[in-house]
Amino acid sequence: MTDETQIMLTDLRRWFSAERMRRYEDAALDPVALYVWNTRLSKAYLEDIAHVEVLLRNFISRRLTKACGQPNWYDAVDYFGFDYEFQKAVARVKRRIGYDRHEVTANRIIAGLSLDSWRFLLVRKLEPTVWKELRDPTNGGMPYYRSRRRKEFEIHVMRLLVMRNRCSHQEPLVGADVKAENAYLDEQCANILWIANVIDPKAARWIQQKSRVAELRRDRPSCV
Repeated sequence: MTDETQIMLTDLRRWFSAERMRRYEDAALDPVALYVWNTRLSKAYLEDIAHVEVLLRNFISRRLTKACGQPNWYDAVDYFGFDYEFQKAVARVKRRIGYDRHEVTANRIIAGLSLDSWRFLLVRKLEPTVWKELRDPTNGGMPYYRSRRRKEFEIHVMRLLVMRNRCSHQEPLVGADVKAENAYLDEQCANILWIANVIDPKAARWIQQKSRVAELRRDRPSCV
């Protein structure tokens, strides 16, 4: 490690905390370069996750709109049995749109709901209502998801949410055990594509083609 790198590492410890930097010091010859690489990799994963999140919410919204016959399906509380937390999430989005002095429209509400909210539409409690309507062929169904198991789908979306949060909060994706690191990153790529594939394989192929993740992973700084 050069003196210049040591000075920069000292700076990063001061700016971002020694505890945060320790993970990078244990995993690469140049922890500063690894920190920068981890940040860039996180943002590349977030690009792919963002595509899947929009794909997921539009898929759910289209199916539930068809099921209840109205674009503001999120207000059909009695029809779908939405719980109080989901209703609160919708109310928060409506207030935020109002604060920005925009018209409250279905498109703005759907765009404003977080991945947390979409994930909670997949819970077991809503299996007789929401999941039933997502599977129903008369609403469009799930032609690319043969098993149509709610729990399996929910688990994959939950993994997506956890990865999204890690990347958004600048958590390290790296580790001293590079084999374990690669297995984890492979699993995240596979999970992103699994969700996209069961919604629309053509969309999954597009997301994979546009992804920067594989290229960035090849440029990982040298290990310790």
